[in-house]
Amino acid sequence: MTGGPPGSTWAGAASATEARNARNANSARPARLRELLRGRGAAYAVVIGAVATIVAGAAFHSLVLLAGGPLVVIVLVAVFVFAAADRRAAEDFFRAYAAGRGLAYVGEAGAPLPLTPLLGAGDKRHFEHWMQGPLPTGTESCLGHYTFEVQRKHGRNRKREIHRFTICVVDLEAGLRLFPGVFLTRRRGILGMLGGEQWLSHAARHEVELESEKLCDRYELWVDDAQDELRLRQLFVPSFVVLLAEHPLAPCFEYRAGSLVVYVEHRFEDEGHLDWLREATTAIAERFEAEVKQAAQAA
Repeated sequence: MTGGPPGSTWAGAASATEARNARNANSARPARLRELLRGRGAAYAVVIGAVATIVAGAAFHSLVLLAGGPLVVIVLVAVFVFAAADRRAAEDFFRAYAAGRGLAYVGEAGAPLPLTPLLGAGDKRHFEHWMQGPLPTGTESCLGHYTFEVQRKHGRNRKREIHRFTICVVDLEAGLRLFPGVFLTRRRGILGMLGGEQWLSHAARHEVELESEKLCDRYELWVDDAQDELRLRQLFVPSFVVLLAEHPLAPCFEYRAGSLVVYVEHRFEDEGHLDWLREATTAIAERFEAEVKQAAQAA
């Protein structure tokens, strides 16, 4: 699968199994693994490491070092080689994916500003495999992996929570006045647990329930208190509601300060799911742009 998205409509989209079978970040791993294993670096590391452990074993009269040292060196080198092959294969995939869709692969550079709650969440934030370029409609976007970490104290112990996402960011400054803050998040779980949406503060915001039962079962819709309710409901036209309620990825989004972030709390590493996310972002961005255009014409 090297062309456009897996399907032109959500109902007719390719299955999740088909998406997983598309070219992915593991496709080049065997070739990269063979390349590294045949290289001089791995051989030198094994020989030098094994000799060092044998010499150390003889010096300390340790049978453990003499017998087990070389084996430990081989295992450590194998682990290092596998990890390096995995990283290189992932970069190969994302570079090829970007090139095939008219995007520029920038790696960890070009991270977006923290204009939405998600992009400013946590104590540490990290971007990987970042790609920049136009959506199918021509609107400029950024696509890639995003991770934020939260450090929590439990008595004397510290606990680190890591949240990983695939996100697509679009600059839609024209809608800033019409939509001061719109946040479509996952539906809260049992006993009101927020799950992954704990980064979204509810201060000066309120929840809005739309008429679609399927949409409400999947999402919560929060808006800034300054949001015009009529304008919000005009944004969520029936076709837009159906798209969100039935999309196979269940994408969430945040729109604030002129920045639209469409996200799924999962690291996608295959063509099918990345294409789905780009297609969903395109549809969501088009809906905001259409509402902005309609408001401008009315004015």
